[in-house]
This record gives sequence, structure tokens and C-alpha cells, in this order.
Amino acid sequence: MHKVPSPPSAGSLIREHIEAGRLQQAIDDADAALASATERERPMLLSLKSLGLVTTGQALDGLRTATHAHELAATLADPVIEGEALLALGFALQSLEEHTPAIEAITHAERLAKQAGDVGLHARAMRRLGISCSVLGRHEQALKILEQVVIMLATHGTLAEQFHARYSALNAKSRATDSLAADDGECHPRYSALLVEWRAFAEEAAAHKLTRLELMALANAGIAAQRSGELAMALSILERAAAGHARTGLRGHEAVAQNHMAVVLLTMGRKEDAINAFTRGIALLEGGSPRELKEAWEALADAYESIDDPRLALAAYKKAREFERQLHDDDARLAAARREQREEIARLADQWSRLADEDTLTGIANRRAFDRSLAVMLEGARAGRHFSLLCFDLDYFKRINDSLGHAAGDRVLRRFADLLREERRAGDLPARIGGEEFALILPIDSKQHAAEVAERIRHACKIADWCDIDADLSVTVSIGVVVSHEIVPAALGPEAICERADRRLYAAKHEGRDRVNMLA
Repeated sequence: MHKVPSPPSAGSLIREHIEAGRLQQAIDDADAALASATERERPMLLSLKSLGLVTTGQALDGLRTATHAHELAATLADPVIEGEALLALGFALQSLEEHTPAIEAITHAERLAKQAGDVGLHARAMRRLGISCSVLGRHEQALKILEQVVIMLATHGTLAEQFHARYSALNAKSRATDSLAADDGECHPRYSALLVEWRAFAEEAAAHKLTRLELMALANAGIAAQRSGELAMALSILERAAAGHARTGLRGHEAVAQNHMAVVLLTMGRKEDAINAFTRGIALLEGGSPRELKEAWEALADAYESIDDPRLALAAYKKAREFERQLHDDDARLAAARREQREEIARLADQWSRLADEDTLTGIANRRAFDRSLAVMLEGARAGRHFSLLCFDLDYFKRINDSLGHAAGDRVLRRFADLLREERRAGDLPARIGGEEFALILPIDSKQHAAEVAERIRHACKIADWCDIDADLSVTVSIGVVVSHEIVPAALGPEAICERADRRLYAAKHEGRDRVNMLA
């Protein structure tokens, strides 16, 4: 019996719109899907909407949307969904040229990918990192990262992801070549090689109907042909790119292609054709960037001068000066917008920091924050400032999940985290380090004092009223206690102290649970 294929998901259709250059359609479809999306679907749909917004030039709105996606994803405790949202956040920050927070978000996504064992997500995080390195001029590092990404995604990525990785690697090679001095003997052969690679890439992208990538690659091929002296080829390729951009409605990209064509035509001595191309490019830029319009009108004025038409040259220069005056005003507006952008990023950064260090279910520190705090405390212990570590494991927690359901189990975890907060004093760090496992770092060097704290928490858990979760529910906890001065200085490290605390925790369980062990 023939199996009817499942209809494509909203997310996959939105991705298809983005790859085909139908960006507004992608944004509209994301909004429509969000109206009826489930809790687990919303972060991914918001991430895709953010991609569409950023690609259409609405970077700050894209950043806000990606931040919302990350907040929702963090509550799901799913490292893959959160990692995807962080990549959207990183892309938005890259587009705003905020590479430091972008790299932080991408690095966090990379850690989550490793935690989940998701090679595809890991590779896409590395791709974003490689792009930042390339833009920042770290060409060798960028190429090394991106070449590794191409290999990883060849077996662990979708077709579109594989092509995006290859595009990013080629783009990094182009940037590295652009950084060479104009008289460097390596320039010409490098651009000739890039021309071959960009053309082959564009043909492959076209064969797989990856229209947006095809057109971007064609434009790059045209530039490489121009810089390698292949003017006729450059003109042919740029004409194809301009026509493709016109078909997909990407006016800004079409304008750039027309202006590059005009430069090539002028170099070839086809002055009237160059003037027509500049004129088409200017028409496409109408209402756009004053800087681009100023440069286009100046280039057109030079073209008119080359055909000895001073009247039209003067008129074009006057238009250029109009946009230059507008540009001064625009620069002032841009400076104000840039300030607003930085203030918004600073405001959003508080949310990113909280999400990075907070366990989303319980609201106490997560494993990442615990590891960082433990490293600081160990450094102090090596200088004689000792501390205590308490490790907790809720007894028979699996039975609670199995008999009452995960929602009830989550309520138990939150309630126990509240008990840890109640015992908290200045300098203490309660943390959820995984599942039903918790830890408490205490800046005290007395084992007896630490054991008393542990005993109070054990007793509070045992006598707590859990009946609002289930009438017959009782919860107990086993605890292991260690003080840093118990570990010989040469071995004092996170593995050693956690291993000692875990050993005592499991001894408490072996002895019958619902107890504190500080001797095993």
C-alpha cells in the first residue's frame, strides 16, 4: 500500500520561503503559525521570524524576536530548542555588528549542542562563530572553523545547511583575498580561483532550487570576474544576478548588481550603457540609503564627464550634493539610532545573562553557574579560604514521576529549591545540577557546621506539607557533605571535591536514604 507523505510543517515551509528569497512571506507565515502554535513550536517559529526580519533589514526587531524565542525555549529545558534560539540571537547580533555578545550567544549554543549530542546544531553554531571571525579579520581562524563545519554538515546537516556552510567558507576566502594589497601578486590568481568556485557553487544552488544562495553566489562571482580582469564574463554574470534579483523582488540587491554592471561597462568603454545601468540602479535605490545614492550619483556624474556632457555631469553632481547634505542629517539620525540600539542591547543583555545562569524550572543557579562558582571557591581554597559542598538527591524521585506524572515531579523540584533558598545566606549558592540532583556551596570551613545546615534541610524536606501535590505524598532527601580542606592540596579540583561529595551522597542512600553522610 502506497504511503501518503505527511504535509510539510509550518517551519519547513517558512524555511523554503527564506531560501527562495520570499522573506515577507516567511515573516507573514510565521505570524500566522504562531497564532495556534504549541508551547514547543513557538521558540522555533520566533527564531525563523527573527531570521526573516534580520534579512530584510529589521535587525533590532529581529533581535527582540530572537530574545523572546530564547526566553520561551529556556523554559522547556530542551538544549536543542534553546540552542536554535541562541543561534537566531547570534545572527541578529552579528547583523548589528555586535560581535562580542554574538560570540557569547553562539558559544552557549555550542555548549548546549554538545550536551545534547547534536552534531548538526554544533556545526551550525561553529558556522556562526566562523562568520564572526571572518568579519573581524581573523581570516585564518575563520577558514579553519568553516572548513571543519563543511565536513561536519556533509553527514549531519540538511542540504540547505550544507550549502550555507559552503557559502560561508567561500565568503571567508573572498574576504581574505579582499584584505590583500591591490599590488599583491597573489590577488589575480586568487580572484581567478574564486571566480571558478563561485560559478560552480551558483550552478549547484540553482540545481537544488536554493534561489537566494544562487543569486548571492552569482553576485560574488561577478565581482571576482571583475577583479580578475574578466570583464565580459563579469558583465554576463552580473546581468544574470540583476535579473534574478528583479524576479524575486529584492530591489536593494538588484541595485547593487546594476551599479557593479555600470562600473564594468565604463571600464569596457561602453559609456552610454554604463550611464543607463547607473540610472537603473539609482531608480531602484529611490527612498533608500542616502550614502548609496550619493555614491551612485557621483559615479553617474563621472560617466557623463567621460562622454563630455558637462550639463548632465553638473546636474548629477548637484544631486550627489543633495544626498550628501541629507547624509549629514542621516548620520545624526544614525548616531541616535545606534545609541538606542546599544541601550536596547544592554537592556536585553540582563535577560540573556539571567537565562544563561538560572535553572528555568526552579529559578536557582544552573549547572553552568555552579561550575563557575565552584571554580572560584576552589581558587580561594588553594589560598586557605576553605568552603563546604553539600550534594542532594531526592529519594525515589522516579517513583514520583512515574506514579503522579512529570508535572507533579516538577512541582516537587520547585518546592525543594524553595527549601534551599530558605537556608540561603550571603555567599551561599544553591544550584540544580541535573534532574533531581541539587548542590549547595557554603563559604564555611567547619564540617560540623556544614552538617548542621544539611540536617536542617533534610528535616525541613521530611516534615514539609506536600499534600497540595498529592494527599499521600512524602519526600525525603539524601545528602553528602564535604569540606575543601579534606582534599589534599595537590588534588584539590572540581572532580576531586565533587567525587568525594557524591561518594558520601550514595553512601547515605545505601544506608537507607533520608540521611546526611559526611564520613564515607
